[in-house]
Amino acid sequence: MKLNILLLLILIKGLALGQASPKLIFFYKPYTDSSETNLYRDTLVKFDFKTQYENIKNADIEKEIEIALVHNDYRIVGISGNSYLYPGLEGCYQTNKDGTKAFIGLDPKHESYIKKYGFKVIKGTSDSINSDNPPLQGEAYEYAKKYNLLLLKKMNTKK
Repeated sequence: MKLNILLLLILIKGLALGQASPKLIFFYKPYTDSSETNLYRDTLVKFDFKTQYENIKNADIEKEIEIALVHNDYRIVGISGNSYLYPGLEGCYQTNKDGTKAFIGLDPKHESYIKKYGFKVIKGTSDSINSDNPPLQGEAYEYAKKYNLLLLKKMNTKK
C-alpha cells in the first residue's frame, strides 16, 4: 500500500513540476456516454483517434495498472464490436445439444469478476472501421489483452 501511495505522489509531483504530461487513454462506461481517462482526473484534452491510437500503442501498461489499483479500480478493459469483448478473457467454443458449436465470448471463470468489479471500454473501438482513422481496433485489442491478464495476475497475488 505504501508503494502505491508513493507511485501516486511521484506522478502528481511530476505533473506539478511540468514534466512531460502522461499519455491519456480514453475509456467510456458501458451503456452510457460518460467518458473518462485512465488518470482519474479531469482533463481539457479532447478525444481524437490518432492520439488515442498513439497513446495505446505506447502505453506503459504496468504503470497504468498500478495507478488504477491506487484508485481501487479493478475493472477489466473491454473493446466494442458486435458486443463487448474482453481480450485475454475469451471463452471457447461450446458444443450445443444439437451438435452445433457456439462461441462463448467470456470464459465463465471470469464472469463473477466482471459482475463484482465491472468493466470500462476503450473509446473509439467499434466493429465499423473508418479507413481515415488509424488501426485502433487491433492496438486496442492487444492493449486490453495485456492489461486484463496483468490485472488478474496482480489481483490473484494480492489475495
